[in-house]
Amino acid sequence: MKALTALRRFILVNSNTESQHEIRLYVQENLPDLARDFCVTTETVTQTLESVSDDSALAVRLLETVRKAEATQRDLKRTGRATAAQASADALASMATWDGDGVQVDLLSLLSSVLTKRQDLLVFTTDEFTVAVHQAPLFDLAKLKRRDLTAFVDAKGVHVRWKTGGLNLRAQVDAEAEKIVMSMARNTAAVAA
Repeated sequence: MKALTALRRFILVNSNTESQHEIRLYVQENLPDLARDFCVTTETVTQTLESVSDDSALAVRLLETVRKAEATQRDLKRTGRATAAQASADALASMATWDGDGVQVDLLSLLSSVLTKRQDLLVFTTDEFTVAVHQAPLFDLAKLKRRDLTAFVDAKGVHVRWKTGGLNLRAQVDAEAEKIVMSMARNTAAVAA
């Protein structure tokens, strides 16, 4: 995406000047890198250059194409991050251990591999309860880089503990938020243990 970022900057600097023709030259000089970042062949980029003769129209079209490509890359990155986080959540859920009415979770692993975005929810589900918490406080905990954190989840929320204190995260409801789900059944935890 570096080539697209550089192209966007070049266009913005040169689009309102008499040097608009340099945009076409810039694309030709950086053809392999731009084709790679656009995820097209060099022939496709060349055909676009040939089909648009007006340099100002070319600048507009290239900017629009760069914006679309960057949006697509952001979506792919977001989807990949969510997929990886869900896979980690599934693995951590299988290792969770029940202690009475609560479930002990590996908080350090969770903080390093399950979080996606501050406004997303982390949902803990069992046969007895479902608790969802926003990831923002978990991101803040991760920034502290404490190694003595532990956590358990019960029907009231997520309870984080460390040597000198703790934090109770109460259940949240947010229908619009993206979710990472940790399903922890008693029988699965017993088999995993």
